[in-house]
Amino acid sequence: MCKMLSRSMTKNPLLLLQSWLNEAIESDLQPNPDTMAIATADSEGVPNARMVLCKEINAEKGYVVFYTNYNSVKSIEIKENPKSSALFHWDKLGYQIRIRGEILQSPDEENDAYFATRSLGSQVGAWASDQSNPVENRQALDDQFQQILDRFNLTNESITRNEQKIPRPPYWGGYRLWIEEVEFWLNRKDRLHDRLHFKRSLTISSKGIETGDNWTVKRLQP
Repeated sequence: MCKMLSRSMTKNPLLLLQSWLNEAIESDLQPNPDTMAIATADSEGVPNARMVLCKEINAEKGYVVFYTNYNSVKSIEIKENPKSSALFHWDKLGYQIRIRGEILQSPDEENDAYFATRSLGSQVGAWASDQSNPVENRQALDDQFQQILDRFNLTNESITRNEQKIPRPPYWGGYRLWIEEVEFWLNRKDRLHDRLHFKRSLTISSKGIETGDNWTVKRLQP
């Protein structure tokens, strides 16, 4: 583990984000090391947070990717207010990373490519679940799953074999959280933790996405 955060560690802090995630995965100390909390807020500013899986870090362009149902509560909140924050916490390593930025949907071709890598059972589940909406009971949810099996001429045995694939639901896909700010927190003794905060310009408009190449950095008190 690095003993101190230095301003000169990297000109691109997202390379450090990728490095810490790789370390968390390779150390095998942290369950679900690619888990991050995503916080959103609705149109009235009421916050909401949940855990998702970080499926990609694009250090060159500056975003992280997660996948979900586009009809879910989180997706409705993202549509109402695309500004968001995320948190990685690897307590076994003494690492924490906070992110702030803006969320945009991933391209369809990227969503299709990732969906094709999922297990058949997870693919069926994506079709079967009307995420965040009420369901009468567990049996009703199981019935929805069976309906999708019937729709695609599948059986529970075919799911076990995982030999087939089905297309991606149009209401399921990825989001890119474009990073404007990122803060690294490193645990140190006497609670005098290291904190480095990086920020760059980020503009998202109908013309596209513009990001600054230069990050400003500040050391924060613990």
